[in-house]
Amino acid sequence: MTRFRIFGAIATAGLLAIAGCATHNNTVIPAPHMNVDHQLAPGEWGLRKLPVSEYPNMQAAFMDKKGLITAINRSIEYMNTKSSRMFFPDGPITHHQELASLYDFKYMVENVSSAAQFQQMIDTRYDVYIAKGYDDRGSVWYTGYYTPILYGSLNRTGQYQYPVYKRPANLVSNPITGQVMGQLMPGGGYQPFPTRQQLIQGHLLAGDELVWFANPLDAYVAEIQGSAKVILTNGQQMTIGYAGDNGRTYSGLGMALVKAGKISRRKLSLVAIENYFQQHPQEVENLIMKNHFMAFLKIYNPAHWPLGSLGVKVTAHRTLATDKTINAPPYQSIFPRAAVTFVQAQMPDTQGNIAPFTGFMLDQDTGGAIRAAGRADIYMGTGPMAETQAGYEFSKGRLYYLFLKPDLQPMGGAPLSGAAAPGGDNMPTAGNGGGAAPVGAGAQPAIEGNGQPNQQMFPGAK
Repeated sequence: MTRFRIFGAIATAGLLAIAGCATHNNTVIPAPHMNVDHQLAPGEWGLRKLPVSEYPNMQAAFMDKKGLITAINRSIEYMNTKSSRMFFPDGPITHHQELASLYDFKYMVENVSSAAQFQQMIDTRYDVYIAKGYDDRGSVWYTGYYTPILYGSLNRTGQYQYPVYKRPANLVSNPITGQVMGQLMPGGGYQPFPTRQQLIQGHLLAGDELVWFANPLDAYVAEIQGSAKVILTNGQQMTIGYAGDNGRTYSGLGMALVKAGKISRRKLSLVAIENYFQQHPQEVENLIMKNHFMAFLKIYNPAHWPLGSLGVKVTAHRTLATDKTINAPPYQSIFPRAAVTFVQAQMPDTQGNIAPFTGFMLDQDTGGAIRAAGRADIYMGTGPMAETQAGYEFSKGRLYYLFLKPDLQPMGGAPLSGAAAPGGDNMPTAGNGGGAAPVGAGAQPAIEGNGQPNQQMFPGAK
């Protein structure tokens, strides 16, 4: 679910959770004076291969398996689609090696008897890569995202005055990468799509309202997080999610409040933003309007929601969002899709208390504001507890990717004939009764039951 953090590039605000013993994250210290959004050179890959002597100790992470097999199976589901192949050119990691790694890692999680044995097998059977990070020395800045539960109305009423919008018909995206091409003009060609302020104040989205909320912050949270469960006035529930954006530069609300001197950098969190909004709603609404970026949403089938940008469901505490920018020809992205990762970071609990964390996650989503090799976003889940964790997740850590050595076969007799699994790209889409995968940098066009590409994966793509 391509999403944009409500804080924006939060690390550039100078936040770093205190390391060491568990502590509440409303006390933080400045981050390193580095640009955590440092961009790689054109064609540069985001990973560096490590010697075995530098492999991290993964034994504690091996003991925590909750939700891990589910997440691995979802990555396998994606890798067994035909369209996944185009994003794995000849190297450095091939499609076959990625899929073999998923099958082999799943077998080890299910069958290896001890953490020590697991570590030994990683050391001998796997190539481990580290993300180059924002400093080219492996430092990665972690943030969190979640799916809010909000109240809304399908119709504008006295209480519900603030809408989120459907994707405009004249917004065109690249059907392969999802990159916004612009606004389709009557005589052909494209021009940059209007900014948020131009769209709202010019009433250019009139008639495209999807659902209405009681305040502008709720609408903004639904839009920026990229998914939401909405409880309607009749008691029914509606699931909505990302359907595209206007292609404009994103600026975070939290950073805007810090720059305006409204919230201290040391106190910045989603809770702090919400509290400030309660006291100064018009100020926050004005700052929201200054964000040129705007996302558009659509209704999703709850059975296939929330989805990541790969078109498979995300898993709480197991799905990672990274930069999927196509940075090397033909379609090699900065980080490989669907891969097994090992995360070292600080993690808040549901009360906001911070402690060191290690765990395995799957790279299954796209960070809309995560545009560098030194950024990663952890999906925390749905509802208030997930909101707390997401709101307090700011930490420096390291990110590793695990790949079975290319000359080894996966254990467990995994089906690796080279052909896509039966059904190929028949993943759930809006066109065949499922939820459509959100548009993201590099999201894949799904294939409907008749074998034709489903353009609803990229609404408006022509």
